[in-house]
Formats: sequence, C-alpha cells, structure tokens
Amino acid sequence: MAKKEEQNVLFFRDGIVYREWGYRLAALEKFPTAEEYFEKAIEQGQHNDLRTYLGLCKTQLNYARFNRAVITTKKCLEIDPTYSYVKHMQLQTLFHMGEFEYSLVHAHQGYQKYRTTFLEHGILLGNETVEDCVGRDSGPNALQLLRPWIQELTEYRKLLMEKLNEEVDEFAGIEEEQSRFKVNDPEERDRTEFRQLQRIFAKIYLGNLAHDKEFLQYLSEHPEELMSPNKKSTEILHALVLRNYRRGVRRMNILRMRRPLYVMIFKRKLIPPGHKAMIAAEKKLKKSVIIVQADYLLRCLYKVRMQKDYISFFGMVDRIKDKFDSYNLKMFPLRQECLHEVYNMVGWTYIDTRDLTNILESKLRKTYLKHHLGIRVAELPRDSDIGWIRTPDRKAALKKFRKRLAMASEPLELAWLFHELSKYLIEIRRYDLARFYSKKARDMSQEAGNEAWALNAQHLFLRIEISQNYRNEAKEAALIALSSSKELGLDFLVDFYKSAVEVIEDMDMEKMLDFDPISARQQLILNLMPEDMKPSVDFLWRRMEAVPAKRRLSVMPGCKTVDRKFKLPCRRKTIMPTPAKDLEKEARKILLAQYELSKDRPGYVDFDEYE
Repeated sequence: MAKKEEQNVLFFRDGIVYREWGYRLAALEKFPTAEEYFEKAIEQGQHNDLRTYLGLCKTQLNYARFNRAVITTKKCLEIDPTYSYVKHMQLQTLFHMGEFEYSLVHAHQGYQKYRTTFLEHGILLGNETVEDCVGRDSGPNALQLLRPWIQELTEYRKLLMEKLNEEVDEFAGIEEEQSRFKVNDPEERDRTEFRQLQRIFAKIYLGNLAHDKEFLQYLSEHPEELMSPNKKSTEILHALVLRNYRRGVRRMNILRMRRPLYVMIFKRKLIPPGHKAMIAAEKKLKKSVIIVQADYLLRCLYKVRMQKDYISFFGMVDRIKDKFDSYNLKMFPLRQECLHEVYNMVGWTYIDTRDLTNILESKLRKTYLKHHLGIRVAELPRDSDIGWIRTPDRKAALKKFRKRLAMASEPLELAWLFHELSKYLIEIRRYDLARFYSKKARDMSQEAGNEAWALNAQHLFLRIEISQNYRNEAKEAALIALSSSKELGLDFLVDFYKSAVEVIEDMDMEKMLDFDPISARQQLILNLMPEDMKPSVDFLWRRMEAVPAKRRLSVMPGCKTVDRKFKLPCRRKTIMPTPAKDLEKEARKILLAQYELSKDRPGYVDFDEYE
C-alpha cells in the first residue's frame, strides 16, 4: 500500500506543477504537450479544479480538438455554472464547432445575467456570422444548395397560413390531469365528506372528547407543528400524539361496535316532543346567530377596505372564507351569496388601488404607476401600499390553493383562486405557469360575467410581460386592459391604463435589467490583465463584493493599512486588517498631551498678523 501511494504522489503538489506547466506550454503554442500535462494534473488530484479544466479547454480549442473541448466544457459547467468565464468558454466551443445559432442563444442568455464585454462580443460575432452564412457574403452556389430547404419551408408556410383562421390554444400542452392543482376534484370531495362524517360520529360517541380527537388528528397529520430544536423531545411528543390519537379512534370503534349508529338514531326518535321543540328552537337560534355573525364580518371587511389597510384586509378575507366554508348549507343557506360578496369586494379592492387621482405630484404619481406595473424605482410605496401582499409561508400557501381549488366549482370563486395563484407564481418568478393561470382566471371571470375580475386578470398579464421584458406584448396587454376599463366606465382606470401605455412606450428594457456599472468596469480591468493574473484578480473582485458598492473601487489591493503616525490627514481605505489599538497607551498619550510644555518662543511677535 505504501509503495502504491508513493507511486501515485510523484512529488510535493505535483498536480499544481503539472497544471502550471500546461499553461506555460500552451502559451508557447505547444498544444499537444500542454494537453498531456493538463491530463496529468487531473490524474494527480486536480479533478475538481476549475482552473485546470479551463486551461485544458482553451488548449483543446487552440489545438482544434473540438469534441474533446465540448466534454471539458460540460465538466466546467458541473464544477461552477455561475462563473462567467465558463460561459465564455462554452460560447467559444460552440462557435468553433460551427453551432453559430446556439452560441448566439447562449451569449444572449448570459448577457441578460452578466453584462460582460466578451458576452456582448459573442452576440455580435454570432449574429454577424449567421448573417454572413445566408447573406451577401455567402458563396455563389449557396442558393442552389439551399433550394430544397427553401421549397420545404414554402410548403410549411402555406400550411401555417391555412391554420391562421383556426384559434390555437397556446396552453394546450398543459393538461389539466397532469396539473398539480385539480379543480373540483371528486376524490378530494369524498375525503372531505368522509372526514365530516367521522367528526359527526365522534360527536355522537365521544361527546366532548371529539374536540381532543380532532386536535390530535391535526397534529398527527402535520408533524411540522411539533418541530423544536430538541429532536429527542420532538420525537417523544410525536409518539405521544400518535398513541393518544389511536386510543381515541379505538375507543370510538369499540363504542360503535357496542351501540351501532341505527341504535343511536332510534334512541333520538324516542326523544319527547318538548325536547324536540327545544332542539329545533336552538337550531333556529343558531342559524340567526350565524347570519348576524356573517353580516358583522362583511361590515368589518368593508370598513377595513375603506381604511386601505390591505394587510389586514386580505388576512380577513382568508379567515372569512374558511369561516363560511365551515358552515353547513342547512345552517347557513346564504353561504354562497355571502361568499360572492366577498369575492366581489376583493376584486374591487384591487381596482381601488389603481386610483391615482388623489396624488397631485406628477412624479410621485408616475412612481406609483410603475410600482403597480411591477417596475421598482423607489423604496416607497411598498407592495403592501398598493394591495400587492406577499405570501409569508409559501408551502402553506400551496397546500391552501390545492385544497380550495379541489373543492371549488363556482366560476367567480375559481376566478379569484386562479388570480391569487397566478399572483403567487409571479412572486416566485414562474412566469409560464403564472400566464397559464392568469388565462384561466380571465376565462372564469368571463364565464361568471364579472368584468372587474377580467380586468384584474388582464393586469396580471401586463405585469408578467413587463417582468419578462416583452415590450410589445406588454403594450398589447395594456391596450386590452384599457378597453376593459372603458367598459367598467371608471375614468381613473382609463387614465391609469393610458398612462401605463405611455410608460411602456418610453420604457428602456435594457435599463430594467440589472446592469451594474461597477461590475462592467471590473470586467474591463480584468480583460486588460495577463492570463496568469486573471484568476487572482477575479478572486479579488469577488472578495471586494462584500464591500458596499459606493466605496468598492476605493479599496485598492496595493493600499497599505492606516498609518496612525502619519501627520497629514489621510482618507485611504484598505481591505487589510488594521492593528489593534492599545487603549492604555492611547489614554497615556492624551494625559501627557494636556501637561506638555508650550513650544512658542518667549517674546516672539508675528507682525504679519497686524498687516
């Protein structure tokens, strides 16, 4: 074993030495030998070193070994896919292989994230090469070679022109059966009805213990509620919950075996008429209490809406929805009408936030408008001030959407649920699904005949297109929203969407992308560096990103630490650690300075002061 280890390790840091020799040989244009040295470095422990693979990839490109370079590029992407230089090597590999279109696509995608010079150069180079291949600079026989393809494309174009008259669903690929959120799911309805029957049985057989059983059942189905830093105590609590819940279920089953349900029903029929009249009066009173409570909740919701406290408003909407769903239709016949009132109130609350007529200052009004469109230009107003409430718990929100959609069947309720789901998907930047559910929200609102929810769904389309930097589609969505606002007959909505169209026309999509001028300047400096210094300088830029952006370039690598004995004031800043202060020594200096003798010469007069 010792001999094998000695054979594997040739000398101290042999992998690094082979790697540096590979770079040196590549600089001398001895590419076959350089490739061998890079492979030796990988064999000697540099199999996860990004710098080794980047040098190998560059050597293979210069040596015209493009298939090997593709494999090396994939390995670089596995090690660090976020490094911009890896993207650069991928572009060069695709370009040298003749995949000009793919190199152009990757360069454009990389340029959206990293505004670097070589990615911009890759876009220009790929675009120019594609134009040269099919433009005036192409060979004289290129048209003859392309003639069969042109004929096929002509036939395909005729086929597409025939299909233009047919309305094509752009979301046809997303099947409802394969969706995570099923609407009006019969299986979920059966499970809910079964749980309700179990609650009824528990109340009949267990009495007040039915509440304890329901609480234990909830904890057993949601073990995350028992989570704590102490894992042992969490396991003990979970075991206690399961044991007591099983005991409750066993007790109920034993009681059902002793006294079946039909026996309990026969016993209820033997209740005296006076007792039956008292139960009927109690049910009637309970119905009246539910109606009064529903009226009180709706009034409170309207009051909070008028106060424009949107965080409390949408929190109350969720609680009122759960409260109304918990009532039976026999006890609360007006449940559907009250829920429709809640849905309409939510829809008009979203529209109320777009009333900017009370803002007199034009600049502030434009800021509010841009925030409504999803363009953040200032810290204020916050999202909560314009009715865009963020989801605090995303996992719980998904469970809630899945449960509510499975139990929903009314078009107005589905319009509200699809709108909220699309809004949540915009928050997590799943724009493809957000567009799909926005379309479903618009279809459900049209089926329900509610123009307010149709406008809200169209507003989501507008935000999605702007978030994806699609100006033409965003303008089209704004014009559709403008026509919908005219049907509602509200002047402030018409003004809002007219201003939105103007903002979209004047909007610079490139500025909306996260362009960092400091990073661009750092990249320019990096391009001027020699090849052997680039990795170290790039590592220095990464370390300097921890410094605030305002003073990032004031921190230079050659700056010394603060010299406290330097007489002149100095504002030099450094990333090097400063020496610790000796507090006792500093206090001694201050004390001696108070009793220091004056350095003024006795009898000296400065006559310049009197001129």
